[in-house]
Amino acid sequence: MIQEPPFRTLLVDGNSLLFSCMADDKINSDGLHYGGIFQFLLQLRMMITKGEFQYIYVFFDNEYSGYLRWQIYNPYKANRDKDYGSYGVSDYMKEVNAKVRGMLSYFNKKNGVAEKNNSKKKSDWDKFIDANFDRERDTLCRYFNEMYIRWNIDETTEGDDQIAYYCLHKKPNEKIVIISADMDLAQLLSDDICIYNQKQGLKKFITTKNFKENFGYDYRNILVKKVFTGDVSDNIGNIKGLSEDGFFKLMPEALNRAITAEEVIDRCKKLIQERIDEKKKPLKVHENIVGGVSNKEYNGDFYEINTKIVDLKHPLLSKEAKETMDEMMYAPQDPEGRSFKNLYQYIIDDDIRELAGDTRFASFFAPFKTFAQREIKRYEESQK
Repeated sequence: MIQEPPFRTLLVDGNSLLFSCMADDKINSDGLHYGGIFQFLLQLRMMITKGEFQYIYVFFDNEYSGYLRWQIYNPYKANRDKDYGSYGVSDYMKEVNAKVRGMLSYFNKKNGVAEKNNSKKKSDWDKFIDANFDRERDTLCRYFNEMYIRWNIDETTEGDDQIAYYCLHKKPNEKIVIISADMDLAQLLSDDICIYNQKQGLKKFITTKNFKENFGYDYRNILVKKVFTGDVSDNIGNIKGLSEDGFFKLMPEALNRAITAEEVIDRCKKLIQERIDEKKKPLKVHENIVGGVSNKEYNGDFYEINTKIVDLKHPLLSKEAKETMDEMMYAPQDPEGRSFKNLYQYIIDDDIRELAGDTRFASFFAPFKTFAQREIKRYEESQK
């Protein structure tokens, strides 16, 4: 049997990269912001000049991405003003529900009833993102079609899960680079998979060998740590009274070797018994760990729920997302209708000045064109 030569694939966490790129303040003559588009393309260009990638995939979140986690755990991303409950509801009913909420709010205020409101007043940055992010994302996707860069946005599936699904179904001879600032994806690290963390202040490749050097603990414990300590940014609950520092103080072994949730619980059972034997009251945090008591309300077993919503070795994908992933992975792309001439016209129409002009366009997109030529050749070979 002839062994296929190794090849490299680039997977991009589209939301993570585009959010970081939006800080670029470039605007066109119509007053439209395009700094995110320019910086995103620049970051991709810098990456593909570092390595000869055979495939490039970009995965974005959508408005209801995360819905599958919300079905398991309703507080999921509630701190981000998400309204997963309106998924599948008609625009008319959304409008009706909004009016009902407004009426209830009015009568509550009138009658002096305090309302529970988790939403925060939006900052200028949040308003800026709301006004520009989706437009710049959609513009990039239009460009990707001409550049032979595969992309996907699923209604309910998060980009992380699509990246995880790809990694779990990759070819044996495939080497993968993931671009993301989200270190949840480090659960996927292996000898064949690394992450380029584009977060400001880090900007480096993270591997199984240097993860501890950069984050202080064994990468194999990303999942178990997050199950116990939650995630404030995603509104995922933690064991009540347990911080990340407390977790590592309780389980110092996690710094150097893989541990399990059972080990943590067994340790607490032992510590509880020791204090009882010494006629001392057990520490509440140890009792909370044994009992799975969280700082948030869980409708079911804390450990089971947190594991389901955190574990990227078992990604949560809709049926449609799985079908799309299976269809797009490694499939040759038909060049008909695609061209860098089309892309050039888009750049001119969008008035992206840094890329407009024959010389600048040709120079900037030269690495992308080399990549596209490999895709064209692959398609031509598939037609023989």
